[in-house]
Amino acid sequence: MIAGLLYHPDVGLVLFDTGFREDVINSWEGEYLECAPRIWVKDIHSLPVAIKATGAGEIGDVKAVVLSHLHLDHAGGLEHFFGTDVEIWCHEDELKGAFWASATGNDSNLFLPDYLRADLLNWKTVSEEKVELWKGLTLHRCRGHTEGSLVVELTFSASGTVILTGDLFHVRENYEDGQPQGFLMRNYNEWLRSRDYIRRLVKRTNARVCLGHERSYFDMFEKSPQFIS
Repeated sequence: MIAGLLYHPDVGLVLFDTGFREDVINSWEGEYLECAPRIWVKDIHSLPVAIKATGAGEIGDVKAVVLSHLHLDHAGGLEHFFGTDVEIWCHEDELKGAFWASATGNDSNLFLPDYLRADLLNWKTVSEEKVELWKGLTLHRCRGHTEGSLVVELTFSASGTVILTGDLFHVRENYEDGQPQGFLMRNYNEWLRSRDYIRRLVKRTNARVCLGHERSYFDMFEKSPQFIS
């Protein structure tokens, strides 16, 4: 999956999605292992190492986390923020649904109690359909993949608009062709409406788009050569 580390002048470092928990190969079960990495090396793939590799700071410098949704591959890394005052932002309905799913065993392989901790995380929620969380960072609620999925719209004064879709679109076929996500979709009609909404937003703002798991879209963004090995 594709996460993002942002610097906001009023907040500091903001992390968009956290990725998997540590040692994902040994922490996932059953058929979901088919989607997991085949190689996981702590000194290369862990979230603290990835943040440090950006050159922007350490994981301890992160001031807030914005989660597109609470599936284990996008929120498992919340374990790194246990016991801190880092704000963990998501949609209110996503939080309610994820805790319910984890507690009852419904969708138990997608929402895990390992990281869904009310006692160890500083949860913050939005309830609006659209809200500017901080100047230039707007959240759009887009149902379909999950009930409270959020898409992030970033407005830059110099480089224009960037939209981070999370798993509203896993791959380009979802976004470009409208191919559904199979068993990972929870509401087909709402997903189609959300797809239309985001595609109109992209057209209206002339935005660049980063999809949740699509390498080709990620590769369209400029890279800093010193951080590529």
